[in-house]
Parts: sequence; structure tokens; C-alpha cells
Amino acid sequence: MTRKTATIKEMPKPANGGERADEVRRVIYERALALFETKGFAGTSMNEIASACGVSKPAIYHYFRNKSHLLETLYADITRNFFDAIQNIAFDTGGPEERLRRLIRYQSLYNISHRRFLTVFWRERHVIEQEDRRSLAEREREFEGWVRKILVDGCAAGIFREVEVDVATFGILGMLSAVHRWSPYVGQSPETVAETLSDMIVRGLLREPGGGASVP
Repeated sequence: MTRKTATIKEMPKPANGGERADEVRRVIYERALALFETKGFAGTSMNEIASACGVSKPAIYHYFRNKSHLLETLYADITRNFFDAIQNIAFDTGGPEERLRRLIRYQSLYNISHRRFLTVFWRERHVIEQEDRRSLAEREREFEGWVRKILVDGCAAGIFREVEVDVATFGILGMLSAVHRWSPYVGQSPETVAETLSDMIVRGLLREPGGGASVP
């Protein structure tokens, strides 16, 4: 259920200006996302976002230079902790099998919990300005590299069977990138979905019993 947010004018003014700025951005994000869901990115104007937030359009421009910047900034804020966590998993000291399981579970739960935003983002990302798209693409290449690292480590250690690493990397990412779309329809908890995907993917990569790795 979407949390109801007050308009910016209705918000109390805390002593800490930084906290208020964060809260204002949260209100703008929530109202803009709701409009993007119902009207589409192109069909939503900055005037409508300002009206939904209870402020003038110049007040919105104080935080975001345009709609593209708003969507890109929302993506950056939502994914900042996600990318940090995935990088930590990729370079952790645990074995490749354990790291891959953790990564799959983490991304599955993350994507499911951010289903509303990801639905809008993947539908509308083509309208993001070229410079912002370039920044997003660079971040995504880093992410792909972390997944690839775990697979390479697993193959080198004889834990994973020999596979085309790029195919496996993009196959895993393609599966995980869609989990938020279908997970509401399978009648299972996010935790069960995450665990099922993790087990299915990792078992498909492990060597056969006796081939260098044990299958749990």
C-alpha cells in the first residue's frame, strides 16, 4: 500500500534544514511517481507535479532541473544502497556459491520491494537525457562486472561448471530484472521467491556431484 504523504506546505518545519530538504524530496518523489504511473512520463508536466506537491513550479525547479533529472535522481537515491551492498557481496571473502546465492536473494527482495518505481523506470528510461543515460549505463556496467566476477571465481575454483560467463551473467541479470513484474502473481512471499530463484540458478551452475563441488 502506498504511504500517504502530506503536501510540502503541510509539512512541519524542523530545526534541521537538511532533514526538511530530504523530506521535501521524498514528497516530490512520491507524488511524481504516482503521476508517472497513471499518466506516463511524457504525459506528466512539472506544473502537475508542483500542484500535487502543493507548491509552485519554481519550488520544484529548486530541487530538480527537469523531469529527466527528477527520474534520474530518484533512481540514484533508490539504488545507492543497493549497489553498495552488491559490490560488498561480490568482493566478500565467502565462497562463490555463497556469494551468488546472497546476491540473487538480495536483488530479488530489493526489486520486489521497489516494484512501483522499477515499473515506471524501465518503461520510461528511454526519455532520460543522454548525459544521465550515460551515467546510468556506466553504473550498470559496474554491476554486471560484479556478477561476472563471482561467476569467474566460481569457475576458476572448480565450484561452477565451465560456462560462457557473459551468457550466464546476462541470463541471471535478465531473470532478476523481471522479478518485480511477476512476483505479485505467484502467491508466494518475497522471501520464498528469492530463495527459489537463488536455489534454481545456483544449482544450474554447480558441477555434478563428484566433479569438484557438492550440491546442497
